[in-house]
Amino acid sequence: MCRYYAHSFVCKHVTFSFASFCHPASMIQTRCGERQIWQTIRMEEACEECKPWFAETHMRRPRK
Repeated sequence: MCRYYAHSFVCKHVTFSFASFCHPASMIQTRCGERQIWQTIRMEEACEECKPWFAETHMRRPRK
């Protein structure tokens, strides 16, 4: 299974970014098609598709 990073947005959407080949796939430099999540990165904003629907007030952090 090839490794991927998962990006988890506040809108609950998840995107995947390729990280590295698994051993069998590295020989031919072609992704094997199976995903193993290497690490999940939590994003503090909505994805590009949802940004227009999220009000700015939901996106801002409270001031101290």
